[in-house]
Amino acid sequence: MNYWTQNKNNIFVAAHRGWCAKYPENTMPAFRAALEIGVDQLETDVRITKDGELVLIHDTKLDRTTNGTGPVCEQTLAQLKQQDAGSWKGEQFAGLQIPTFIEFMELVKDHPTITLDLELKEYPKNNPDAYEICDRVLKIVDEYNFTDRVVINTWSG
Repeated sequence: MNYWTQNKNNIFVAAHRGWCAKYPENTMPAFRAALEIGVDQLETDVRITKDGELVLIHDTKLDRTTNGTGPVCEQTLAQLKQQDAGSWKGEQFAGLQIPTFIEFMELVKDHPTITLDLELKEYPKNNPDAYEICDRVLKIVDEYNFTDRVVINTWSG
């Protein structure tokens, strides 16, 4: 199946960080809602934790989108899961967690036409493990049979 056929009668609609206008960005409710309204593509940001887990959060630091502070890469997954990633958007979202990449892939695996735009936020300039992280993401993408439905956004050079 060709997931990438576009023309004037078939324009792709991508949900940037999920349905982030209505839900806290890069959270499972934002991704679920975007899937429910029928977008063609989900975009998300992938970072790594102190203990090597892949998580979905845009910013280098927790400060803007959680009740935590400091760099994401200095927190373990357990520490990140204690952060409130929803209240900044509204009280009704209190208690939402930063999702893992695997949780995201589990959500999308049963959506046969959805495409993914994965922005890898770990760059070789700042993280010598960036290439290994990219390889891990690609391996997971392949395990979930999304290889022909993914765009990787990352560093250049």
